[in-house]
Amino acid sequence: MPCYLAFSYDPATLLTKLSSSMKVPVELKIKYLSRRIQDIERLRSTLEQGDYSFAQKLGHQVKGNAVTFDVPQIAQIGHEMERAALKRDKEKVKILIQKMETVIQSVQTHF
Repeated sequence: MPCYLAFSYDPATLLTKLSSSMKVPVELKIKYLSRRIQDIERLRSTLEQGDYSFAQKLGHQVKGNAVTFDVPQIAQIGHEMERAALKRDKEKVKILIQKMETVIQSVQTHF
């Protein structure tokens, strides 16, 4: 009979620990954050048209790659955004867009 090791972990914490040994150059972090700002404008536009597909796609992408660029807060927002978009929860997506923008602006001030 197979034996499985049971443990609990927070995925964001695990990803942060795994990526902490990787040092991403500041220039790449700045470029990453700039792209997210562009995405925010597109998010607002598509959401107003009733299109949730971009919010779902972007949420999925950033939940996977934001930790690599040392912004795990955006990864969590991305996770929540993907879920909200799947539920077509416009108000929640709007709140998350604002939250993402605030985090990006805060992180950019450190460069």
